[in-house]
Amino acid sequence: MSDLRVPDDDYIYFVGRALDGIRTVVGQLGDEHVNRRPRPTANSPFGLVTHCLGVMDYWCGTLIAGRRTDRDRDAEFTATGSAAQLLTAIDDARTRFLADLTHLRSDDPPAVPPDPAFQGPERPLTQGGVLLHVYEELAQHHGQLEGLRDELTAHAVPDFEPSLTWLRARRSVKWHRPGPDLLPTWVADMDFPVAPVVRRAVLEVLDRGDLGYPDHPDGLDPLAETFAHRMHRRFGWHAEPEKVRGITDLLAGLQILLDLTTRPGDGVILQEPNYPPFRATVPTMRRRALNLPLVLDGGTWRHDFERLPRDFSARVLLLVNPHNPTGTAFELDELHRLANFALRHDLLVISDEIHADLVHDPHRHIPFATLGPEIASRTVTLTSATKAFNIAGLRTALAHIGPDRVRQRWDGEPPDIHGVANVLGVEATRAAWEHGDGWLDGVRAHLLERRDQLATAVKTMPGVRLRVPDATYLAWLDCSGALPGQDAAAFLERRARVFAGPGPDYGGAPEWTRLNFATSTEVLGRITRQIGAALENP
Repeated sequence: MSDLRVPDDDYIYFVGRALDGIRTVVGQLGDEHVNRRPRPTANSPFGLVTHCLGVMDYWCGTLIAGRRTDRDRDAEFTATGSAAQLLTAIDDARTRFLADLTHLRSDDPPAVPPDPAFQGPERPLTQGGVLLHVYEELAQHHGQLEGLRDELTAHAVPDFEPSLTWLRARRSVKWHRPGPDLLPTWVADMDFPVAPVVRRAVLEVLDRGDLGYPDHPDGLDPLAETFAHRMHRRFGWHAEPEKVRGITDLLAGLQILLDLTTRPGDGVILQEPNYPPFRATVPTMRRRALNLPLVLDGGTWRHDFERLPRDFSARVLLLVNPHNPTGTAFELDELHRLANFALRHDLLVISDEIHADLVHDPHRHIPFATLGPEIASRTVTLTSATKAFNIAGLRTALAHIGPDRVRQRWDGEPPDIHGVANVLGVEATRAAWEHGDGWLDGVRAHLLERRDQLATAVKTMPGVRLRVPDATYLAWLDCSGALPGQDAAAFLERRARVFAGPGPDYGGAPEWTRLNFATSTEVLGRITRQIGAALENP
């Protein structure tokens, strides 16, 4: 065979091309995909590239330059991080590689014998052969990385503009239950893909196979510190981690609290209209529902205390803020009215603040517990990441229990009677609250656009009124001018093929309906066009 030699410049050029190709793919994948695995048995892009850089560092740094490298081959494949970190690692590896090449003696044996555990070629190598193996690895992994990219992005959808086809393939209740002929706007779920930081956190747990019993040795709820830090950072509330208790969802929290603090026959004040499961809970637990009506006063929803039952007596005020279904973020003066009312009647306040992260500018969320020490000492705040980050199926929430006596009763219950933290839900919530603000900013901007899209469409529907919501992705529509005496939700289902929330389910009149606008521009456009067409020919 002839004396085959590869010129130095050619070798460096083609290694550089391979590294540039890897770099390009990492940039294409971004943080959304760089840590994902398309299949359980596949590598993640981050792990594959980290392994490739480990090969370069060991085979050139140690076997050619004689530089000591500490390499954990197994850990390379499980490494995680951001796309930016990986791009920096590629650049650093290229710099070290070029420096290592200055020690090259092509015909000499390696500076040290190759470690057989690193699975190199099964033949004696010169330093020139070592370099060929490095290029072999780079070329091979560049191709594998492109394959991973193609698998991971094949079914990708825009963050906030999913197609109708993609949505109809969902198996959760919002899209699955109504069937293929209706456009659902009923359940308070958003129609968007999972936030990348949340997806990555869940996949990392699964990749570790880490679904065993969790370890929380300090006695605090695993989300207590994360919650307290987030409340202070976003809302100026100095929540106390030691007062946090984990629950599966807000409805469970409400039921636990009513069981601990009231007895059958006791009165529970709840706003009307209200979230249907809250409305159902009170009579089901044999407590007496005392409805506190919300009325429109100059375009603002306010509480009408004069319309409480004359035989008023209660132990608990259940507050929903931001409010479902009206989408109201109550302002400070209205919250002070509620606080004074609670103090005057010695009420425990259970404050559902699950929509706190979805308040639209210029409005703001004010945690009820921030209204003063007396209010904080009688308020239990219920919240979760499930609404803002659309992860209700992970069943993870928490209660911040201000009253000492309530917390003592809670802690006096039998161990684990209220359930324990969901491992995936905890990690998803932690990722959302600690690293998800960028995605949340995007979803809030999209919701504001869809809110305004809906409001513009409603203006073209004679007899339909909408008080534009301050918060949430829920619109409380008054169709009484268009459909007097009719069941608006039934009409929309029958004539517009839109599945909305019936007003009476929330304590409203039949002519009212709740509509969820957390969907794509296209789908919301279809919904409003179909409603408009149905109303033109009722």
